[in-house]
Amino acid sequence: MANQDTAFDEKALQVSADDALAALEAAGARAVALVDAWVKRGNAAAVAEASERATGAARKAARRGIGVLKSRGVQIPERARTASLAGPKSEETVEAWLMPPDTAGNTLLVVTSHAKASRHKSVFVVLHDSHGVYRVDVAELSQTQLRESMQKALPGAHYRPVRVPLPWVRYRIAEARKVQKGRGAPEPLGFTSARALLEPVPSEQPTHPFDDEGFELSDEDAKSMSESSATLHTLPEFRGWFPTRSAVEEMLAKVGETVPPGEEPDPAKLKGALEEELVASTDRYFTPERRGELVRAMKDSALSVLSRDGESKALEVAAAMSVIANRGLITDAPHEVGFLKGFFEKAVSLLLAQGGGSLRIPVRKAVDPGAGTPGPEAARTDEASAAPAET
Repeated sequence: MANQDTAFDEKALQVSADDALAALEAAGARAVALVDAWVKRGNAAAVAEASERATGAARKAARRGIGVLKSRGVQIPERARTASLAGPKSEETVEAWLMPPDTAGNTLLVVTSHAKASRHKSVFVVLHDSHGVYRVDVAELSQTQLRESMQKALPGAHYRPVRVPLPWVRYRIAEARKVQKGRGAPEPLGFTSARALLEPVPSEQPTHPFDDEGFELSDEDAKSMSESSATLHTLPEFRGWFPTRSAVEEMLAKVGETVPPGEEPDPAKLKGALEEELVASTDRYFTPERRGELVRAMKDSALSVLSRDGESKALEVAAAMSVIANRGLITDAPHEVGFLKGFFEKAVSLLLAQGGGSLRIPVRKAVDPGAGTPGPEAARTDEASAAPAET
């Protein structure tokens, strides 16, 4: 965006929100450059208007600009958000909905078709991008029944469905079906009767709806904003996200290995060992493949965050996604991202709550030469004290 404002006069650079669209039209092929100049100048009103009302590349540039301005602490004027992504209503309205991933990574996609005052012809598809389609349900429902069915389809979710572009949903379901076929797994019944709702499928992959929102940050801005990313775990979309049980058990086992066989566990040393293992477990667990899957799931969830909490909180999610995607194999270890380390910290907190403030750490018994090789024994500990090993 450097030096872009030199191509425009002061009137164009200081244009009000009411005149922003006319200024873009007058700029013609230089519309994107004008938006970039507004961002550099800090004309938040014009950028906000363009992000909501402009079209094509200019709108996308304005959406990016909103993120840049917010990262700089610039106040964005309040404006009404577009209520529907499905376009103007017609006699037969076809809409698509997304319920972001649950704790297991399962996503619900819904396509509905209805005429005015009629029941909704609906298809519910539960899928996992890496495994395929788990369930397909077809039904005719009232508006109330449709809303209730979407909430019940993923019972562990504590958030509402969000409306998303129909072509994007159709393409994603088609891709999950390909994964299903590639695994040689049988396809759930229901696709034949739902064909009219799920076709035509776009020939090329549509842009993810969250990418169209323009929440793009520089590496420096993303790193700065993500310093508090651990707090994202308080959002309902991420509250139930944990590492696998086997990963948590491995972490506790490695903590137990720091206790010499036959010795009474020292609470302070166990606490230090646990802190070190939280770091090591985070780095082991979040491989490049797992981080890629996590970013894709976060992008779905970000749509729900945006719908409920607005752009400021969605920008925090975008920053966390950016730093997670850019982790290196040697530098920028995963544990340096609060959101990633928070998975294991949250798991330990849950175990402490379940154990009444104590954490079960498996430790080794002293070897009795005449008794053979003993198995692990559970010791109970918390941050303050350690009780004798249970027998």
